[in-house]
Amino acid sequence: MAGKCIGITGTIGSGKSTVGECLRRRGLPVLDADACVHTLYKDCVELRKALSAEFGEACLTADGVNREFFASRIFSDVATREKLESLVYPYLTDAVRDFFAAHSGPAFLEAALLHRIPEVVKLLDQVWLVDAPAGVRLERLVSRGLVRDDAECRIKAQGDIAALAAVWQAQEIPVAKIENDGSPEQLEDHVKVTLSSLIKAR
Repeated sequence: MAGKCIGITGTIGSGKSTVGECLRRRGLPVLDADACVHTLYKDCVELRKALSAEFGEACLTADGVNREFFASRIFSDVATREKLESLVYPYLTDAVRDFFAAHSGPAFLEAALLHRIPEVVKLLDQVWLVDAPAGVRLERLVSRGLVRDDAECRIKAQGDIAALAAVWQAQEIPVAKIENDGSPEQLEDHVKVTLSSLIKAR
């Protein structure tokens, strides 16, 4: 595959989306995996049929899926989460593959749970791991409207940055770490430096 395929990931509240926006402002292609999945929920007839067959019609809405239906299940039932992922990820993988194939230069995939999609991981040349202290991430989640207890549970459920880094190291995928514990201007600088290193390495 031409160019470089880069995954942007990190623990919840670390600032993956903000890094993605920094890249978009520079005119670089960035695919948001969450947005892609929601488009599939709405428009992919085959996926909607599979979801309805597995979970019942109550899991669907006219413009996607019933988020409350799944939220009450996937955070408390690992088997339900894994089943949902097994249905969705093949379609997501196809969409990511098409996205990367459409770009000759560096292209980026922003995904919180990147390490759970092995077929997508195989497409990557590098991973950008976005990090911030747990306290900073907690306050970001609360500022977005999450109840503090819920935000703390989500942070604990995802583990720490070391665990994510180990995943990529085990698969011998180069990792660039981006610290996001300062100002927006500092993050822009981090992204600029990391991007410059990527372009020089091509």
